[in-house]
Amino acid sequence: MVRYMSAYFKNDKQNFLPVVRAILRSPLNDKSLEMEFIIDTGFQGGILVPLSTYIDLGLNRLEEPKVSARTAVGTVVELRTSRAIVRIGDLEFMCSAYTTLGVKNPLIGREVLKKAGLLYRPPTEIRIGI
Repeated sequence: MVRYMSAYFKNDKQNFLPVVRAILRSPLNDKSLEMEFIIDTGFQGGILVPLSTYIDLGLNRLEEPKVSARTAVGTVVELRTSRAIVRIGDLEFMCSAYTTLGVKNPLIGREVLKKAGLLYRPPTEIRIGI
């Protein structure tokens, strides 16, 4: 079980966003960033990051074929995709990393949340590593 708070609610103007603090690394292990990811249980992928983060980590050097995704409002967008390493507390694993123009907030989706053992009972309980 993860011993420190890696998942918590963050007061974003009283909305209390569910957040996971994680380290995101390039699969080449040459670059990493500590980030806060908003939990998005409607996102079935791994992580979605701003284009600048994607490039800073060099994920563009390891790209896989682009994929299409449908947003919550039904818009189809093309996503750049790569692999990345995510570390949440004591847990570490490979996941899919996505980006496209206009992404402002990093999101963490069900691919990672399932591997990390998320317990999320809004609006009061959120734990990783169960």
